[in-house]
Amino acid sequence: MKMCNSEAMKAIKELEEKKKNLIFTEDNRSKISYKEGEEKVLTKYNYDKTRKSIAEIDEKIRKIKHALAKSNCTVVVDDFGITIGEALVYLAQLNAEYRQLDDLSGYPKLARRITANGVLEYTECLYDPEKTTQDLEVLHSKICKLQVAIDRANLTNYIEV
Repeated sequence: MKMCNSEAMKAIKELEEKKKNLIFTEDNRSKISYKEGEEKVLTKYNYDKTRKSIAEIDEKIRKIKHALAKSNCTVVVDDFGITIGEALVYLAQLNAEYRQLDDLSGYPKLARRITANGVLEYTECLYDPEKTTQDLEVLHSKICKLQVAIDRANLTNYIEV
């Protein structure tokens, strides 16, 4: 069966949700409590059937994840010349850099305060906070372009599952 990378990711989420529901049902129906002298009210839980269903879901997830991982290692993202996998790592790095620059941009170039003992204390940035704001704009644009390129690659690349 052929599907694009985005469909594969959605299929994995659906399968994981189905597995989660099976496990929840198993947790709630695999045991019964009753008092002495009371009739047991049995559930429709079947251990072997549940184990088999979970194993089948796990196998489908493994196959899709394998095909997706292979795709992420081979498909090149337009305009960037790197694979989807590399692009995802790069995106995480850019986002970390963005958070750092965002923190740096929040400080004034020069700040002063009076300490507890009445001494005037200055704190001066050894960088230009205005430049960090400009760099943030450039970085934000780069992040957006990379994310769109990754999304496009995930929508246009098809894998065999």
